[in-house]
Amino acid sequence: MSNKLNMNITTQSDSKDTLLESFKNREIKAKSIFSLSLVSKSEAYAFVKKHHYLKDAKFFCVYAVGMFFNNDMVGVATFSNPQGISTLKGWFGLTNDCKDVLELSRLCLMPILNGTNATSYLLSNSLKILKKENGIRAVITLADDDRHVGSIYQVCNFKYFGLTDKKTDFYTHDGKVNPRGETKNIRGVWLPRNRKHRYCYVMDCSLKVLYLEQPKPIKKIHEFCEVGEVCSFCENGVVYDKRFSEWHPCPKCNSK
Repeated sequence: MSNKLNMNITTQSDSKDTLLESFKNREIKAKSIFSLSLVSKSEAYAFVKKHHYLKDAKFFCVYAVGMFFNNDMVGVATFSNPQGISTLKGWFGLTNDCKDVLELSRLCLMPILNGTNATSYLLSNSLKILKKENGIRAVITLADDDRHVGSIYQVCNFKYFGLTDKKTDFYTHDGKVNPRGETKNIRGVWLPRNRKHRYCYVMDCSLKVLYLEQPKPIKKIHEFCEVGEVCSFCENGVVYDKRFSEWHPCPKCNSK
């Protein structure tokens, strides 16, 4: 490789870094350096697996919008048909075969863009693409209360419809969740399921949300529990199985 070619590559790399730093310092706007377009499911899955905190945890995808910087994907938003059997009925009174309501399944950016408005730029413009090209009536999403209250959805003009109902799951002592089925002779404990904040972005004003709109939360109810820290579900990192008179590591905080 010639010295001239090496110099050109170095110059291009420096230029990219300079642009990103200028964006992070709010010296230039997102629209001047990022572009968005629909991408394939395989591209979306690969990006999410590499950069999302849930890694390769299973999720569904019907549409995916990628955000690009100099032809490199730096973010992706994926949307699926709502998965719960009664999800659409609970939200809108619709049957489960309705395809014009989507659920935001993943919103993911490269770590270098954390703490910038690139996230809101990606989400808000993804919604515009969906509305323009596919006639989607609404997008719903849930924010895990154990991690955040969904501030990004508030910024993007989603309406807030409160927390999901309180539920419990049965955890075996190896940390596996068994929410249904026989648990009588299985060692484990029932623990509260993380509640989710409900958000909805309505594109079709004739579509009525059945949940009551509520004031948007402004701060976390409780912080994310790191490994080894005491969480609100256990005592010093352990839980007591009353049926078998045994103490075991808390499956909630030790699984994070």
